[in-house]
Amino acid sequence: MKKLILMVFSFALVGCATNGNDETQLAKKDSGYECEKVRVTGKLVPKKICTSTAQRKKMEEDGREGLKARRVAVSDVIHDGY
Repeated sequence: MKKLILMVFSFALVGCATNGNDETQLAKKDSGYECEKVRVTGKLVPKKICTSTAQRKKMEEDGREGLKARRVAVSDVIHDGY
């Protein structure tokens, strides 16, 4: 009986150790799909965020546009004397 329980437990452990199909992992890597762990303020466990190349490029462009808009707004305030 103990051997049976040990065998079932070992199969369950090996089954949980696999993380998916290797072909899908390669396809994700080829398409530029990347994941990173990001620390969120106030949380103990980091959050896993996965993005594609296109999403990362869009976030970078949006960030640049936001900085540019901020610089223009600050220069307008300085120029107007507020």
